[in-house]
Amino acid sequence: MECLIVDDDPLICDLLNHFCSKVEMITSVTTTNSGFESINLINQKNFGLVLLDYNLPDITGKEILQLVGQHTAVIMITANKDFASESYEYDQIVDFLVKPITFARFFKGIQKAQKFLSGNEQSESQLFIKDGNKLVKVDLNEVLYIRSAANYVQLVLAKKKILTLMTLKEIEQKLPGYFQKVHRSYIVNVNKIDTIATGELKINDEEISISDSYEKELLKKINLLN
Repeated sequence: MECLIVDDDPLICDLLNHFCSKVEMITSVTTTNSGFESINLINQKNFGLVLLDYNLPDITGKEILQLVGQHTAVIMITANKDFASESYEYDQIVDFLVKPITFARFFKGIQKAQKFLSGNEQSESQLFIKDGNKLVKVDLNEVLYIRSAANYVQLVLAKKKILTLMTLKEIEQKLPGYFQKVHRSYIVNVNKIDTIATGELKINDEEISISDSYEKELLKKINLLN
C-alpha cells in the first residue's frame, strides 16, 4: 500500500516514517506537516493508507476525513482520546492510535488497514456504471483499460466500450488494486497487459503511453501482484 502521513509534528512524522520502513507491505511513504497540503496530495494520488493527525493548526483531521475516499484506510494519530468514539462514524477509519506510539501498536493498526483494503478488493469486482439513461453492471476483471475523454471516461472491454460521465480521478477511487494509472489519461488493468516497453505498454494490440512519473509505480505493482 502507498501511505500518506499527515502530522504537524516533524518528530512524529519521522517516527511514523521509520515505522513504515519496517513494514514490507508499505511500498511508498509521503509526509506532510500541512493539512492543506495533504488535501492537494490526496487529490493528486490514490493513497491506500493515510496516517492522519487529528489536531492540525490549519485544518482539522476531521475536515480532511470528509475528503478521503471511502476505499482508503485511515489510522488516526492523536493525543485526543475524546475523538475515539466519534471516529466510528467514519467507515474508512480502521484504527485510532494515541500518542506516544509504539511500533507494536502501530503494526496492529497496519494489519487492520491491510484487512480493510483486502476486503474492499474482494467486494469490488463489480461496479454499476451509468451509460446514457441506464445503469450497467461491469465486471471489473474484464476491463482492459479506462481512458479519459474530457468530462467522460471510457471503459474498454474485449467486446464492448462503455462511456460514462465521470472523471478519471472519480473512477480511480472505486477501482480495486489491480488497476494502475499509467498516464494522465489512462488507467490499465495490470492483469491484462501483454507487453511493456520503454514508455509504452500493449493490451490487445492497443498501444498505451506510460508517463515517466507512473512507470515506477506500475512496475512495483506488477511485482506485488505476481
